[in-house]
Amino acid sequence: MNHWLSSLLLTVTLISAIAYSQQQLTITLEQAEQRAIESSKLLRIGTARIEQAKLRTSEITTTKLPSLTFQAGYTHLSPVPPFQFTPPFPGAEPVTIAPVILDQTQLRLQLQQVLFAGNRISASQEAATFQEFAAVDDYRADELKIRSTVRLLYWNLYKLRETLRAFQQTLRQLEARVRDAENLFKAGTITSNDVLKLRVQLSNSRAQALDLESQESSLMVQLNNLLNAPINTRFELATVPSIDDTIETNIEALIAEGVQNRPDLSASKARIRAAEASVTVATAAWMPTVSLSAGYLYANPNQRILPNRARFDGTWDVGINLSWNMWNWLQPQYQVGQARAQYEQARYTAELLQDNAQVEIVQNYVALRPARERISVAKEAVLQAEENYSAISSRFTAGLATSTDVLEAEALLLQARTNLANAEADYMLAKSRLLNSLGK
Repeated sequence: MNHWLSSLLLTVTLISAIAYSQQQLTITLEQAEQRAIESSKLLRIGTARIEQAKLRTSEITTTKLPSLTFQAGYTHLSPVPPFQFTPPFPGAEPVTIAPVILDQTQLRLQLQQVLFAGNRISASQEAATFQEFAAVDDYRADELKIRSTVRLLYWNLYKLRETLRAFQQTLRQLEARVRDAENLFKAGTITSNDVLKLRVQLSNSRAQALDLESQESSLMVQLNNLLNAPINTRFELATVPSIDDTIETNIEALIAEGVQNRPDLSASKARIRAAEASVTVATAAWMPTVSLSAGYLYANPNQRILPNRARFDGTWDVGINLSWNMWNWLQPQYQVGQARAQYEQARYTAELLQDNAQVEIVQNYVALRPARERISVAKEAVLQAEENYSAISSRFTAGLATSTDVLEAEALLLQARTNLANAEADYMLAKSRLLNSLGK
């Protein structure tokens, strides 16, 4: 037993030394949330998605504008006999009509503007714009998830530390009772068994405290990782639980607020609009495309000028082009069907998200009030347990109570203090879940 106690004390000393060497920083809940947001790789991915969506919108917008193409080419031809004509006169010499020009160079500038495409371009631009809106809302939803995770870790760490503090207070009280018991044993007023009971309980409480310290270290590692802090950083929690009665009590108003503010619902609505526009894009495949074109050719030789001559000449052209796919085995019909199916998916997904959000808001609101009431009950229980422990301790010192009475009073007091810490933290967690369901 003595060897086991020595090992336990050594472990406590090592943990204390490690904790002392840690970098300690005081942080509020708001600061923790902001730090997690600033260091989040998930949000950096979201930022890249937003940038990608913006560039996609800009890309589609350019299809509304005229395009200008420049082409240049040089060709060297193999020799061929020139095209000649001999006049029907005696002694006439052949006349070369088309001389052979072996080196040919062409420079062409082409301007093209789409005049009509069955609303395909405008619908594509609309779809890309709403996909960009959805990417922004997805970023907000990811940010809300990070805030929710920070709140969860923060208040669970607070709960664990308050529980550990209650255990440490219990340890100090038990140590005092053990000393009292040893004095009473020397005086012959209690048996050695009474002293042993208190010592065993003290050892068990120390072991439980070590387990709580291990859990605290695990939570700290998670929080440090989320806040991008060194792994041995110890954050002191500056924000304490507070009862907030300012939350809207009208459940219909809360649901309306949540539906309006939640970024996941906003993103789903944007995707519905994008899916609607995609149906228009697919339908445009049935329509022809009409475009205006204009070009300028600067070539040596210029084939439009006869007879050909070995020099650069410029010519221009203007025209209207129509392209209409008259038959491709009903491919547009299948494309439209796919687009409409995607629209239905987006619409029902949005309705499902909204239904789930309403249920979540109601559940979290209903859970908040009893969580708040448990704090008052737990505070009253702590006062009663402290009075009971004080009375039992006084009687034990006077030799009027047994060690069993002390242990029962100690257990009741520890449970009461632990219940208070849990009630306060659980209220803040319930409040955080409600705020999260409201999009805050």
